[in-house]
Amino acid sequence: MQQPISAAPKGFDQKREGIPRGTLETVQYESTTLGAKRKARVYTPPGLSKDQRYPVLYLLHGIGGDENEWARNGAPDIILDNLYAEQKAVPMIVVLPNGRASTELTARDPIPKQSPAFAKFEQELLKDLIPFIEKNYPVIADRESRALFGLSMGGGQALNFG
Repeated sequence: MQQPISAAPKGFDQKREGIPRGTLETVQYESTTLGAKRKARVYTPPGLSKDQRYPVLYLLHGIGGDENEWARNGAPDIILDNLYAEQKAVPMIVVLPNGRASTELTARDPIPKQSPAFAKFEQELLKDLIPFIEKNYPVIADRESRALFGLSMGGGQALNFG
C-alpha cells in the first residue's frame, strides 16, 4: 500500500527540460446561454492523437479569476507535463473556462452583483461548452470520463453542478 503524500514534491510545478510538452491554447465558443462568443483555455497532452479518445477535466477558477487564472497562477500544463513524464497520470484534456457567465461582469465587480452569473454558468457549461469540446477535441463523451473540479468558488460550482 502506498503511503499518503504529506506535501507536493519539490519542483512539481517547475518546467523541466527534455520532456514532452502538451499545448495550452485559447479557444472561442458560441454561448447560446448568453448569446455571445466566450473564451476558454484548453490543454491537450503531449502526443495528442486524433485516433485516441481522452478523458476530460473541467478545471474551475476561484471568484477573482477567469479562463486565464489557472494558467497565470497554477501552472496546470507544467504540472501535467511533469506527471506524464513520470507516468503518474493518464493523459487527459483539461478545459479552463470562465465560470462567470456574463458579457458585462468582471472579477472587479462586487461579488453580490456577480452571483447570478456564477449560477448561470451551469447552463452554459452543459448546453454550450461541453458540446463544443466534444465536437472539437477527441474526448470520451460520457459522464464516467468527465470530471469537474474547482478551487474556492469553482469548488462550490463543482459541488452544485456535480
